[in-house]
Amino acid sequence: MADKMTTEPSVSATEMALNAGREKLTILQIITPRRYSGAERAMTYLSEALVARGHRVVVACKYNELMLQELHKRGVEAHVLPIRGKLNLAAPLVIAKFARRIGADVIHTHLSTASLWGSLGAKIAAVPCVGHVHWLNHKYWYVFADRWAACSHGVRNHLIAQGIPGERIEVVYNGLDQRLFPWPPDGSAVREKLGLRPDQPVIGTVAHLSAHKGHVYLLQAMARLMGRLDDICCLLIGEGKDEARLRTMVSRLGLDRHVRFLGYRHDGVELIKALDVAVLPSLREGLGIVLIEAGLLGKPAVASDIDGINEVIVDGETGVLVPPADADALAVAIETLLEDADWARQLGRQARARMEQIFTLDAMADRAEAVYYEVIGEYQQRTCRSAI
Repeated sequence: MADKMTTEPSVSATEMALNAGREKLTILQIITPRRYSGAERAMTYLSEALVARGHRVVVACKYNELMLQELHKRGVEAHVLPIRGKLNLAAPLVIAKFARRIGADVIHTHLSTASLWGSLGAKIAAVPCVGHVHWLNHKYWYVFADRWAACSHGVRNHLIAQGIPGERIEVVYNGLDQRLFPWPPDGSAVREKLGLRPDQPVIGTVAHLSAHKGHVYLLQAMARLMGRLDDICCLLIGEGKDEARLRTMVSRLGLDRHVRFLGYRHDGVELIKALDVAVLPSLREGLGIVLIEAGLLGKPAVASDIDGINEVIVDGETGVLVPPADADALAVAIETLLEDADWARQLGRQARARMEQIFTLDAMADRAEAVYYEVIGEYQQRTCRSAI
């Protein structure tokens, strides 16, 4: 997979200079979140980075207390609008009116509901729109966008397979706020709070409890590991409709002493500090932000070798990739990292270096700016042609 890693989107020095010299924009970000999770945090960090570059960024969202607090703390203007729900036919009119009121130069939508209504609102307001795809979504939520942003090449390929022209899709990797990832990380306080010994082997995953996240295979791997690592602990951080089935499976496999369900936690980054190995056994994934977080904390990862994930993890260099739905391979990789502390630390250091190079706020803001200026320029050209 190492060859594949050379395909990250990059911004030339010339393009960066052009962006720096262009007029500042009014950017309307639209999102309707349930949680303050991966896509919401990526939008928040991007907005802060764009504000720092002199742009006016306005976020329109449904009420989400934690996200609103984070936006306020970071100096990003936010407004709660009645735009939630996929049956909310008034939402495009609300968005169009708001976009005109703030003088938006471009609308940037995130996730399916916001992208459906935001792109329609952009058409009404005569403002260009960038639809950001953070998951392996169906194209119909984004068909009215002028340009598409994909969180990975895997997502871009998924959209192309649905008939979206590749030239309309730009890869914009999520960048994380590295101030949240001090080095070296200290997980002792988190372990103490969770009642875990300093030397106890601890693995875990931060993921919605859904079938496609592959928790079943992680539990099967745990059943293989507990005979050889009697005190191993696995933290499952997240919630979802699969929780009851997974709890039943834990009991059936005799894992009650080894597996902890911690539910949805907005402090997931803190909990990752307690891990020796981060695990993401997904069957489908857009990118795998938890792997970026783990890497920035210097944690080696074991994850499925699938599109999206293999753009974050370089097998044998920053973590270990295993075939999806393969509990035996998962168990072997986890045990190897737990028993070879030197190699695990080496992978963790290399993971942090990779994340600091590729998944940065500056890189994300550079790509977003370039897309904004391009789509605004194209929109203006089309408008001029239609007026002739």
